[in-house]
Amino acid sequence: MPAGSDAGYYTKERNPKTERTTSRKSWFPAISIRSALLLILVAALAPAFHIIAVTGAEHARHMEEQAAAEALRQAAAFGDIQTRITESTRQMLAVLAALPSFRSRNDDIAERTLQAVHSGNPEYLNLSLTDGAGRVTASSLLARGTDLSIRPHVHRALTSGRFSTGEYILGLVQSEPSFSYSFPIPDESGRPYATINALYKLSAYAVLFETFKLDPDSFLGIVDRNGIRLFFYPPRDANPVGKPIKEEVWLRIQRGDDAGTFLDTSSDGVVRFFGYRKLRLEGDPAPYITVVYAVPREKILRASRTITRRNLLAMAGAAILALALAGILSEILFGRRLSRIGSAVDRIRGGDLGARVRLEGDSSDLGRISAALDGMAESVQRRDAEKEEEALRLSRLLDEKSVLLKEIHHRVKNNLQMTLSLIRLQEGASSEDGEASLKGLESRISAMSMVHEMLYGSENLTDIDLGEYCGRLLDLLRSSYAGKNPLQVSLTCETVRCPLESAIPFGLITAELVTNAFKHASGRGPAAVSVVLAHKDGTACLTVSDNGPGLPPGFDPAGSRRLGLQLVLALTSQLRGTLTWENDGGARFRVDFPLDTPKGPGAPDPEAG
Repeated sequence: MPAGSDAGYYTKERNPKTERTTSRKSWFPAISIRSALLLILVAALAPAFHIIAVTGAEHARHMEEQAAAEALRQAAAFGDIQTRITESTRQMLAVLAALPSFRSRNDDIAERTLQAVHSGNPEYLNLSLTDGAGRVTASSLLARGTDLSIRPHVHRALTSGRFSTGEYILGLVQSEPSFSYSFPIPDESGRPYATINALYKLSAYAVLFETFKLDPDSFLGIVDRNGIRLFFYPPRDANPVGKPIKEEVWLRIQRGDDAGTFLDTSSDGVVRFFGYRKLRLEGDPAPYITVVYAVPREKILRASRTITRRNLLAMAGAAILALALAGILSEILFGRRLSRIGSAVDRIRGGDLGARVRLEGDSSDLGRISAALDGMAESVQRRDAEKEEEALRLSRLLDEKSVLLKEIHHRVKNNLQMTLSLIRLQEGASSEDGEASLKGLESRISAMSMVHEMLYGSENLTDIDLGEYCGRLLDLLRSSYAGKNPLQVSLTCETVRCPLESAIPFGLITAELVTNAFKHASGRGPAAVSVVLAHKDGTACLTVSDNGPGLPPGFDPAGSRRLGLQLVLALTSQLRGTLTWENDGGARFRVDFPLDTPKGPGAPDPEAG
């Protein structure tokens, strides 16, 4: 019977009851197989489109949540870096405040010390010492008598008696934008009678943060306690340093918790997810710096829409092809294969993205439909798997970054404790005059700080090259003794990778032995010093020799009263190495130590040695 024939609607008998019954029975057969197949296909494909649309919406929401969480994580990570900068500055000022020349107000020695420390820390604009009235008595760059009493950081340190920070200022030196720190020096009653101050150059942030690969459409901002922008990366004309950030954004940060996220419009008119973290000093209820990281919302939604649109277009193309094939091949039997398709669609609709029709080798319309459904399910399943893998990768990267930051903070803390111990040991050594004592202390501190200078300039945070380190340290020591006697220095160094735990003791040993050689090298002709660094089978060998008068009979470093040789013995023991000495045309010292990381809870205190 033709599909459009009226004969299917009526029987020959005109009985109304029979007519109605016959009409109901003949209505469904009036739909052609092609139409029925098309309806079945539409019904089968509709859930797939719904899955793609719902999955796309869920993916967009998930990406928004990830963006907000990522903004908060980035703000926290960069906040940890700022905390490390502040803590490093505090500890540096505390070390200076403990020096006798600062506590006794020997301004000449204090000024030379500030200049030496400043030369090794170019990220600071100026270091200064002020009296109780806020007037400069010693400085690395400023003239004495300069009045700093109006500076907030100096005023806070003198009135609170605690380490204090200031706000955005233009330094008196070169009018360069800076952020200020101040550390009080108390008298015997605990009342501050002087301060040591440091100005951190805001331009130093660029060198520090440019090593991080930030999204070009995102930005990192650092603001002071007044909402004034200290740093903005990448730099933009709409976000100048030294100007207040957008008032609405600042109010939302002020009203929020110590860390949080929100959605708002930034100064350039772009809607972004903002993550922020407030940093506070101990004993100060108000945050001194807030770190902000912002991610554009539209870019996230655009990526999600692109994925959803691509999947919908792919599904639509597959659907159009399937419908065309169904119209052409409507006479082919499809019952069992269509049941398999329906079963797969039901499973996909129930969340089983691994469901497949798998009509391999079937080139009919139903075979193509099954292939389209399988492709859709594979695409969705692959995207979900990629999303899970990406989330795991980001989680691992974040964990690694967090561990590295904590490890660096721990190492800096231990090394600064070692610096304080060296200062105490130097104060107890009475065999040298004040200038020689200060120079020895300066070389030891420089040897330690050079490790961190090389560490910050490298992408490897776990070890350094002792050969490069030895060369740079020798240049530094040679420049310190260049004005006294002509020196011929020979340096032969191999590339030796060493864990950070062993690098600082090695640097102190090298500094002591080379300094000792410089002092005693006075053979026939110009004074000559030789330094050789080699390694074999996991063991490093350092040899320092000179052409001086040599070692006295029965020489034993263990019985020496000099602090330097005592430190060499203690640090060689810390490295689990051996120290040997002999006369060979002059004095020759040799240190052998293994290159693996020392076992145990930590490095021993230099005072114990």
